[in-house]
Amino acid sequence: MVHPEIPRVEKKRAQNKVPTTNRRWKAQFLSCSELFFPIMPYGQIFSNHSNWPTLEQLNLFKPQKTKTWTGFELKFILQKGKRCIEGFNSLYEPRIFLQGEIRTRYENWHDFYNALIWYTFPKIKATLNMRQFLAFDENAEFPWKNPPKSRTREQDFLTIFDEGGCLLANLNGLKIPFLFGHAVYERMTLGENDISMSCFELDCDISFINNSLINQIKYLDEIGSQILSSRDTYSKGCPFYPLKIEVALSYLENSKKLFHNLST
Repeated sequence: MVHPEIPRVEKKRAQNKVPTTNRRWKAQFLSCSELFFPIMPYGQIFSNHSNWPTLEQLNLFKPQKTKTWTGFELKFILQKGKRCIEGFNSLYEPRIFLQGEIRTRYENWHDFYNALIWYTFPKIKATLNMRQFLAFDENAEFPWKNPPKSRTREQDFLTIFDEGGCLLANLNGLKIPFLFGHAVYERMTLGENDISMSCFELDCDISFINNSLINQIKYLDEIGSQILSSRDTYSKGCPFYPLKIEVALSYLENSKKLFHNLST
């Protein structure tokens, strides 16, 4: 099962020759878009760095409550080349679930934003990893050496949201987008904005808008993880729908106007 917008977006990316990564560090990465506000609290830690954060720094500044579904404390470790590892150590999701180790590349926007999303939405990230592991375990041959040759529909849904997701808080019709997918952050940092995200909508009380950003994110992380942890969420089809970046920006602008009116 493929997200209905992915082929079109990927084709445009190839035509425009947008690179998959760029090793040049941008200290002011948070200013790439107003939609980057969810990662602002932890992103500010690195926003004045003159160079890429090291793995030691990613582990040092990691919130203490950032753990896997199985209770392991997360540790960002160096991802070596594919030819250098084999067997269990080459398996990304199982290694997180069973050891808490996240293979991470140096000087890589994709993996840097993945770390920030673990900081920001630890429960949802742990939930997605849990569901990925269970789907893997059901289909992989033991002893584990390589991933299964084919992926389940649930795994596709999980990856689509993990890479390109957006949490949409719905306050009685007022919608506030919280960008989640680390691949979307990466692509926008590299200058691409013609992106269709996978949106997951969560109903919230109108009082949600008066909460601090930290408490808003904490609430979405808690409620979102509860829903996404159930296999039933994925059994009847894709629980996400496409949301263009420009639409998300319009939602954000409308919510800012309402907040301004409530504050005056």
